[in-house]
Amino acid sequence: MSEYLYGANTAEEVINGGRRRIFRVMAARGQGKGAAAADLARRKGIRVEFVDNRVLEKYAPGANHQGIVLEVEPLRHYSVPDALALEKDPKRFLWAGVDGVTDPMNLGAILRSAACFGVSSVLLPERRTVGITPAVQKTSSGALEKLNIVPVGNLNSTIIDLKERGVWVYGLDMEGEPLDKVDYAFPGLILVGSEGEGLHLKTKEHCDRLISIPQLGGVESLNASAAAAVAFYEVSKKLRASKGT
Repeated sequence: MSEYLYGANTAEEVINGGRRRIFRVMAARGQGKGAAAADLARRKGIRVEFVDNRVLEKYAPGANHQGIVLEVEPLRHYSVPDALALEKDPKRFLWAGVDGVTDPMNLGAILRSAACFGVSSVLLPERRTVGITPAVQKTSSGALEKLNIVPVGNLNSTIIDLKERGVWVYGLDMEGEPLDKVDYAFPGLILVGSEGEGLHLKTKEHCDRLISIPQLGGVESLNASAAAAVAFYEVSKKLRASKGT
């Protein structure tokens, strides 16, 4: 099995990441944004096929492929126990989970912020949430090469399981406590809800604390990906402090 990924940043991260087997690299003739990724592939001994744009459009229809398409093995998925076993410090780590995020651009941006701010694994419900589509992978700009994706059939059951394993659960909610005033405990899980409804009621009931982002500019709320970025940054500061780094 294989899948096709596109976009210059995504291509470079996949080529550098070494987590997936690369079957083909197809690049546009000329100097598109994908030229640097194509050069990187050749330096690493990966054969590059130079093709016309119409060939790239066949594998990335309607997408801004930026002159490069990769055929790669599918992204590896992890179970909760497998992802937990990968943590170097079982008492100090940060995970994230999404609840009802259906917009590929928002999910991709959430994943990119997660990777930037030290989140190691992301819970991805199999229902009511967009999957890891090529559009999500391009928007994440290669962040998926640095994250462990954990598909879950039932988010609330998984939350209960993690709490029994000692994980503290924090849900982003407009009615929550200001996130910069919370004394966080680790290991931790941050839950991000949908753009319109936020976290589902049952999901909120399973959170140890609900946290919110104080807003001063009169805007009603941040979108899901912007809110997630702020929360990941704030909580990751506390995680680094708890590690003495």
